[in-house]
Amino acid sequence: MKKLFFFLSVVVICAVLYIALININNSIFLYVLHSSAYTAAMRMSIKVTTFTIIVLSAGLFSGAGIVSLFLGVQQDKIKAYKRELEKTAISSDSNASKVDVLEAKIKTLEKAFTSVVDERTKLEVQIKELNAEIDKLK
Repeated sequence: MKKLFFFLSVVVICAVLYIALININNSIFLYVLHSSAYTAAMRMSIKVTTFTIIVLSAGLFSGAGIVSLFLGVQQDKIKAYKRELEKTAISSDSNASKVDVLEAKIKTLEKAFTSVVDERTKLEVQIKELNAEIDKLK
């Protein structure tokens, strides 16, 4: 679609320039402040080629200005969206790291619990041995 619009704009500009070149020797009259209310009218004689190039340049610059405004707005929206994505990514990374830390803590606690249970069973065995020795002494 962009290529089609670009091609059409090039064709239109070339057509306007062709018409201007055909009428290179012709002049047109422009009336400034011409109305029945004004007694003195300003009348300017200008070549068709000059007039066409002035109007074409004005159209190109005004079109570029309008497009740049819309482009700036779109770029601002894209920047805001990227910042939001970065915040989401950082948040998900933070959550993932928190989960990893909690899993590591759980594993540490499981190992500690296992060692405590092992120590308890060893102590129970020692208590039974001591009780057996006490019973022998009686």
